[in-house]
Amino acid sequence: MANVQPLERLVVGYQGGPGAFSHIAARRHFDGRAKSLDLVGFKDFSSMLEALKSESVDYALLPIENSIAGSINESYDLLKSMDLYLVGEEIQRVVHCLIALEEVDPKSLVRVYSHPVALSQCRRFLATLPVCHAEAYHDTAEAVAHIKALGDPAQGAIASEEAARLHGLPVIVRDIADVPENYTRMVVVAREPERFPIDVPCKTSLIFGTKHERGALARCIQVLADRGLNLTKLESRPRLGTPWEYHFYLDVEGNQADPNVAAALAELAQVTEELRILGSYPICAN
Repeated sequence: MANVQPLERLVVGYQGGPGAFSHIAARRHFDGRAKSLDLVGFKDFSSMLEALKSESVDYALLPIENSIAGSINESYDLLKSMDLYLVGEEIQRVVHCLIALEEVDPKSLVRVYSHPVALSQCRRFLATLPVCHAEAYHDTAEAVAHIKALGDPAQGAIASEEAARLHGLPVIVRDIADVPENYTRMVVVAREPERFPIDVPCKTSLIFGTKHERGALARCIQVLADRGLNLTKLESRPRLGTPWEYHFYLDVEGNQADPNVAAALAELAQVTEELRILGSYPICAN
């Protein structure tokens, strides 16, 4: 964040339980930024962001896209509906592990719990377990807590190695995803925007709407191209109440403090029906 000296205390919200990938990313992102760092888990994104708005937490870490599963639509919709800002990002490597109560043959497991996305990313491995049923759970790390509470060695979970360590359970098989190169991009959400020096490589995120007419989106993109700005993400989401019309979420390399970026945003405001700048923040180097 913008502060150079560590704060006395920071409270950061994340979705899931201790050992969830969001928990790991939040701890890494805020390491050293406060003398006391409290990480608070929430069951879902909505309750986490409501806690941020009510000042129960100082920041929240929100997963926004995965290199395999794609965009997380719920996150984009929540950013549209809430008056919040982006002040950072973190890229988290996702390594799925099979976890059980004790060292057992994976083929002896009759049930494996995990988040639906994690289960879908481990289909090939799960197909090698002949009597195993995959069951969706609301969080990967909480699935580990669940099998520990059940106390049945025939039950397993898919989660991070960190979740296994925190619950004192063994990892039976590491890195079981169908695609090993698996990353989740998360954004740091705050109640107010933050400013960063112009020499810090930044990304700026926007939400905008266009008129429902030919070439409207192309004109918006051209504004950025004319200023030499690199577009890194473009996502569309339906406008509620207006079928077949959309809001667009856009990430562009550059800092609002840069006069060229500021001029581009001013021009973009002239060719859009609405424009909201979610914030400029340092690009994650991971």
